[in-house]
Amino acid sequence: MILPSHLLAFLASCAFFSLTLAAKWPNHVINELEHLLVDTDGFNDAGLQKAITPCTNYVSGSQLLGRETAAQWVRVAFHDFVTADVESGTGGIDASIGFETLRPENSGSAMNDSLGFFAPFVNAHVSMADMIALSVVMSVGTCSAPTIPIPLRGGRVDATQEGLFGVPEPETDIDTTLDQFSQAGFNQSDAIGLTVCGHTLGSVHHGGFPQVVPQSAVTPNNTGGGIHFDATPDVFDVDVLNEYLEWKGQRGGPLVTTDNITVRSDLRLYLSDNNATLHGLAESSSKFISTCVSLLTRMINTTPALVPLTDIIEPQDIKPVNISLSVDTTGRVLFSGYIRLLSTAFTSTDQVRITWTSRTGVSSSAFKTHANAVQTGNSIFGTTFYHFFNKSIDPTQGISAFKINILRGKSVEVSSNGGGGYPIDDVAVFLPHETIIGADGTLSVHAAVLTAAEAQNVTAVVSAPSPQLGTISPAIVKSVASFKKNGTRGLYTLYTATVPPVSNLHQTTLDLTANARGSYVYRDDFRRVVVSGTSSTENT
Repeated sequence: MILPSHLLAFLASCAFFSLTLAAKWPNHVINELEHLLVDTDGFNDAGLQKAITPCTNYVSGSQLLGRETAAQWVRVAFHDFVTADVESGTGGIDASIGFETLRPENSGSAMNDSLGFFAPFVNAHVSMADMIALSVVMSVGTCSAPTIPIPLRGGRVDATQEGLFGVPEPETDIDTTLDQFSQAGFNQSDAIGLTVCGHTLGSVHHGGFPQVVPQSAVTPNNTGGGIHFDATPDVFDVDVLNEYLEWKGQRGGPLVTTDNITVRSDLRLYLSDNNATLHGLAESSSKFISTCVSLLTRMINTTPALVPLTDIIEPQDIKPVNISLSVDTTGRVLFSGYIRLLSTAFTSTDQVRITWTSRTGVSSSAFKTHANAVQTGNSIFGTTFYHFFNKSIDPTQGISAFKINILRGKSVEVSSNGGGGYPIDDVAVFLPHETIIGADGTLSVHAAVLTAAEAQNVTAVVSAPSPQLGTISPAIVKSVASFKKNGTRGLYTLYTATVPPVSNLHQTTLDLTANARGSYVYRDDFRRVVVSGTSSTENT
């Protein structure tokens, strides 16, 4: 069926429309990181917080080792950050630490433990560097009560090689230590504050630092030989500071108290201004916490020059999740997904209605999702309520954007993504449920393009996390797949492409592009090539 010229013209306007709103929704970097931050338990659990629940947990080995994953994550971020050279614009949180794990200054298992756990979360829009920053936010937020929020931004870029040397070590003299912090943009007071904040979690272990912790610390219930920094090593709190200044409990930990004077690095740093910084922080618990939040935020936002970060990522009260279009075997267009509501603004009894705009600008009547909160989850930000929908769309009219209506009694709240609605392109549609995996790992991927668009060239950029030499952190390798026509289905033409085997199938994503008559371009971006289960986050 050939659609009239005025409809083709409107199709072109829809393509431009979706591009102009892309900064609002979908912003894939923001939405992916928000998913990891907020969806931490129950339905659509991203799986990240499980590693640090409870905060005493060690996700990479025996609990008898006495290691804490939350503390490891903070340590990894510090080691990645502190070799920055802010004057020259290099280093910072860039995941170069992955190439530096064999250096003596990065002793211990924390680096590879953490990067190995983060690797499955890396994709075309979530860098390893963003995972390192996120891990600090998660560790502090999860291991504090009430929750201590550190603002998160995204957009960090992974390094492709090792960075500078220069992580302060237990043996490092005070002048060199302060110079290393200064190079990273932190003055003496900042250096003292960041160190005491970082050392409110975790321990020092004989296994990684035998020059600090003696063999006698190793016991059957503490096989790693860990000695805590304070009496609450699994809680982000002021105890480490108070115990040091009052000389009680752990007295600041083994980097203060060890018998080996040459490796009392924390003590040298704290005394470098005669404890003035620490006495200032001890004025109140709130001052200690606010200073830690400020310093840790600066740390994770220290990036190489010309790496722009996103706005602060806030938990979204209303969020479209896994929104997708598909063309079934009869040619019907199915519009489906979830609307996630957050309990900070909504309740489990609030109802969801959806309206959409056709390609010709006609608004549909509202339809309701299948039920009240068919699935729920939990997070430090509140309970999440998931409302599922699956609606057939008239392919002759199509869909270009949708709006979400929340009903609370007779009150209606409309979420319209800044006024224009949530854009969705029904001209080019990737069909992930039809992906076929060959015996050799080769993928046969399928797409449908509205026949009336007269597509001249249908291609896709395939982004696959792949191993890279020298680091556990994967690199995102991009390749281009060209599609060929493979029949028709209703008003759509079917296309098929072959993708070579990839090493990480479930994190591999595809950006579909159809070039149509008149140089118009239609897209279906950031779709996972294989969909498995309900935790998939394509088009979140």
